[in-house]
Amino acid sequence: MFFVARSLLQSAAAAGIAGVIYLAHPVHTEPVVGLAGRSELLAALFFFSAWILFRKGRTVWCAVVFLLALFSKENAIALPGVLLLDALIAGRGRQRIRETFVALAPVCSAAILYLGVRIWVLGGLGVPQPAQYLEGTLTSAQRVLTSGRVFLKYFQLLLAPVNVTGDYDFNSIPVATPQDGGAWLGLALIVLTIVVAVGLIRTQPIVAFAILFFYVTMFPTSNWIIPTAIIMSERALYLPSLAICLIAGLFWARVPSVPVRRLLAGGVIATAAMLCIAHNYLWRNDLTYYGNMVRILPDNVRGRQGYGVALTEAGLLEVAKTQFEAGLAIKRSAPLLVGLGQALMQMDRGCGRAGPVLEEALTIQSSDPFARWLIGRCLETEDRLQEAEASYRKAIDNTQFPHPKMLADWGRTLEKTGRHDEAREAYRRAALLN
Repeated sequence: MFFVARSLLQSAAAAGIAGVIYLAHPVHTEPVVGLAGRSELLAALFFFSAWILFRKGRTVWCAVVFLLALFSKENAIALPGVLLLDALIAGRGRQRIRETFVALAPVCSAAILYLGVRIWVLGGLGVPQPAQYLEGTLTSAQRVLTSGRVFLKYFQLLLAPVNVTGDYDFNSIPVATPQDGGAWLGLALIVLTIVVAVGLIRTQPIVAFAILFFYVTMFPTSNWIIPTAIIMSERALYLPSLAICLIAGLFWARVPSVPVRRLLAGGVIATAAMLCIAHNYLWRNDLTYYGNMVRILPDNVRGRQGYGVALTEAGLLEVAKTQFEAGLAIKRSAPLLVGLGQALMQMDRGCGRAGPVLEEALTIQSSDPFARWLIGRCLETEDRLQEAEASYRKAIDNTQFPHPKMLADWGRTLEKTGRHDEAREAYRRAALLN
């Protein structure tokens, strides 16, 4: 990232400040700390490397590295747009721009190859509908309008990343309606900043490039054209946040007073470092992570579920029950009902209240393995061993990666029913996974 910034800003000092801000920006906590963010780190590494190679005229190697970026994370598909934007704003003349179009051929070929592989594997370019946000039920108009709310949050995270959560599941960002002023404000800011960037191309080309770079790299995850699995995420800012870092480095270098520059650099970096430390502290376990999520986004269904599970595992059953019930007030979902059922089973030491809750979970999602698992435990406590074994078996059949304890429970029931060979196999699988 430093080498990219230095080539754009033409100043090692400005690039250094941009690099340090990029390194310490608190919004990067999720991609750096969370396992799901590893793909963002790899994609950014290959993206920046491919960009540098293209600038040096090594287009074939650029295409190879670009392909690695794409197979790391699909949002790297924005690279051809960034390379074209780089050439256009650099003001290199029509001949140089024509040469850039020709040089883009290997890069575009890599993109076409990736898209072909994606279609072959997934059966289409986009995310399959069941995996889309809200199972793909949002219309194009709803997605675009809601993106106004989303980008307002993105702007806040870039400029004032005080509260970060790492997850924006339903209903963190409510689906916008035509009467939603916040959504229209967000869309207006998007249009306004793009217009300002276009107007600055001649007088402030780096600022213009940074603003337009942000939108080009955000486009694949924006939900504007192709619906994705998430409405927003902090890790989606990992690559686009280069924009704010470039602008910060540029204006820092223009401050004439050296003491003021030192004060600004020290203050910003110290603040960012303290926020990073605080955010990393929140990720130390599920209780702190989901507790923080519920505090910031009380309508986040996944936050309520995760916090309830963490509280159940900590033995705080009444508080866990409250969390599950609060989540169910937002949305009746199978995972929340399963969590509530588990808490009730432990509270009551029986299945009296838990049974109907688990049955409701199965009416919502008949293939939920955890509901089947807990029902199996209920049946086992009632000595209905054949039914319990069947429930455990169905639970295991409904998941690719059964929990070791699920396999152990199944093995115990098989053992009780005299099926010792099958029991040993279940225990063996549990031991391998544990």
